[in-house]
Amino acid sequence: MKQSRSYDFLIIGAGIAGLNLAWQLEKMQKSFLILDNTGEHKSSIVAAGMFNPISGKRMTVNWRVNELLASLHQTFTDFKTLLGQDYLIPASIVQSFGNTKESNDFSIQLEKANFSQFVSSTQGEIKGLNQDFGSFEVMGSGWVKTKEWISDFQNYLMEQGKLERCKADWKDIVWQNGTWNWQDLHVNKVVSCEGYQYQENPHFNWLPFKLCKGQVLHIRCADLNKEYILKKGVYLVHQFDDVYKVGATYEWDFEDEKPNEEGKMNLIDKLDKLLTLPYSILSQDSGIRPTTRDRAAILGEHPAIKNLYCFNGLGTKGMLQAPFLAKHLLEAIYNHSEIDAKVDIKRFYSFYSSSQNE
Repeated sequence: MKQSRSYDFLIIGAGIAGLNLAWQLEKMQKSFLILDNTGEHKSSIVAAGMFNPISGKRMTVNWRVNELLASLHQTFTDFKTLLGQDYLIPASIVQSFGNTKESNDFSIQLEKANFSQFVSSTQGEIKGLNQDFGSFEVMGSGWVKTKEWISDFQNYLMEQGKLERCKADWKDIVWQNGTWNWQDLHVNKVVSCEGYQYQENPHFNWLPFKLCKGQVLHIRCADLNKEYILKKGVYLVHQFDDVYKVGATYEWDFEDEKPNEEGKMNLIDKLDKLLTLPYSILSQDSGIRPTTRDRAAILGEHPAIKNLYCFNGLGTKGMLQAPFLAKHLLEAIYNHSEIDAKVDIKRFYSFYSSSQNE
C-alpha cells in the first residue's frame, strides 16, 4: 500500500507559468508537485521566448515593465546558478516601420519619457533588413532559450521527485476534509497552469479565454547581424549558427494544432517584406496560445472553491510576465496583498455567476 504524501501545492501544467510558480515556491521552501502531460504543440516550447518592453502597433510601454524586467533577469540569474546555463540572451530589437504613418506615430511617442527610456531611432543601415520607411531600436529586450530552459528545469524537477509525467483528470482531484486529494496525495492548494487545456478543467472552463494559434518557421540566412532581433510584421530571432526563428501567425479560427501551408505562406509573405537577403526554410511548427479577451493574464482564487487558483492567459508576453506574476500570486496567497486589477481573476467573476445560472 502506497504511503500518503503531503504537499503545500499541486501545480497542473509545467509550461512557462507552472515552472515559474514552481521556482518561486522552491525559493520559499514550500513543498509542491507538478503534474504535466507534455504535448507536442505546447506554445511555451514553440514560442521564441522574446521579451519586449514595448507592445503592439501603438507602441506603448508595457504594464509594470520595470518590475517585470527586474523579476525576469533575477529569475534567470537564479536558473544560471541552479542549472549551469545562461538561458537569457539580451538583444536589442530593430523594428522597421511599415509605412509613413507608423514613422510619424513613433516620433510622437518618442517625446514621452517612459517610452524614450527604451527606444531610440536606429542609426545607420542594418544589413538584410528592409528599412524603406526607417526603423527604430528597442533596448532592454531579448529572448530566452525557452525550449532548453523548460527541458532542463523539468528534468531537474523530475530528479527531485517534484514533477510527474501524467495527465491530470480533474474528476480525481477532490476537495475533502479540508485538503485537496489526488491518488495518495494531500495538498493544501491547487493551481491550474494549463494553458489552452483549461477547457478540460470544469472549475475554470467559464473563463473567457480566446485561443490563438501561432505558427513559426526556422530558416537559414547568412550575413545577418546576430546581435539583433529583427522585426517587421514578423520577428526574426537568432537561434544558432545561421539559423533563425521566424514568427508568428495569429490565427483566431483554426481546425487543429498542426502546422499548415496557409500559415507557412503567411509567414513567407511577411518575411519577404522584412528581409533583403536570400534564405532557406528548414522547418515549421505551431502552438496554441491561451490569450484572453482583454489581453491580460488571469491569476487568483476561484470565486467559490477554496484554495483553488488560476495562473493562465499569459499570451504572447508569457516570458516577460511569468516570473513577476508567479511571485505576485504567492504574495497574495501568503501575505494577503491585493492582486493588480489588470490581471486579477475577479474581473471575470461575473462570467462564473452567469455559468451557474445556465
